Amino acid sequence: MGSLPIASKLRIPPVPRRAVRRGRLLDALDRAIPHARLVLISAPAGYGKTTLASQWARENESRVAWVSLDEDDDVYRFLRYLLAAWEEVQPGVSNSRPGVLLAEPSPDVEAVLVAFANLASEVSDDAPDGVVFFLDDYHLAANPAIDEALAFLLDHVPPAFHFVVISREEPSLPLARYRARGELAEFGAADLTFEAGESTAFLNDTMGLDLTDDQAAALQAQVEGWIAGLQLVALAQQKRPTRGDDLVVTGRQRFIADYLSQDVLAPLPEDQRRFLLETSIVDRLSGALCDAITGGEDGQEKLETLEREN
Repeated sequence: MGSLPIASKLRIPPVPRRAVRRGRLLDALDRAIPHARLVLISAPAGYGKTTLASQWARENESRVAWVSLDEDDDVYRFLRYLLAAWEEVQPGVSNSRPGVLLAEPSPDVEAVLVAFANLASEVSDDAPDGVVFFLDDYHLAANPAIDEALAFLLDHVPPAFHFVVISREEPSLPLARYRARGELAEFGAADLTFEAGESTAFLNDTMGLDLTDDQAAALQAQVEGWIAGLQLVALAQQKRPTRGDDLVVTGRQRFIADYLSQDVLAPLPEDQRRFLLETSIVDRLSGALCDAITGGEDGQEKLETLEREN
């Protein structure tokens, strides 16, 4: 298989000690995964995407093959890691035709994909429960060749094989086709946000605060159920307690400002950061208003890109 894989990329992430068990979402994944070729968990930073996926992967009895992607992954590394993850739950597959092809210095991608699909069909006869492949941080790879490879596998592996893509943005896959076929299950920010009871349990039981239901609900409303936001507010409250009635969430709070700066804004291209800064003075946006503020002519296009990328 060429160079040895990095073990941490194939390991299901640990569930954080402070994580709230997302029972309703775990049940929804239980219902969705067996019937969908592709499950898409897509939301901005701090919505608990990986935590939810690792909770399901650790609690479920399915064969789970996990791959965490990063910026250095090309299609060859992607396929090698995919096969290595499969090997973790079904020993011996790396010695078959796809493994032989991937051991070559410059593998023929199409031949590898065909061999991968054929192998999946062969082993599904002996393992009818199949495999669930989790692809975490899919947005980091941002590689059209990986998108094409995954689309090929989605179209050609047996129904017992499922893929769960975890991403901050909508991947460049033929999602409309999968929706039309009933082969796609989607979980977005609206699904991942904390509900009232989850917020109260997180703030009081997990973070050790002593808030009333109304105070917890007020905080939840301010951050719109954003999990990372609730955690950062709770950490600030632990360090400098204030009356629950005085808890106001703003970007001036250091923990929130640092998180937004480092995890949300820093990875963006310079032109997107400038656009967000210039248009942040208004509460509601339209393409024409953005053009008036920035002096540009592509405000609507930029808004649509930002929305698509969460």
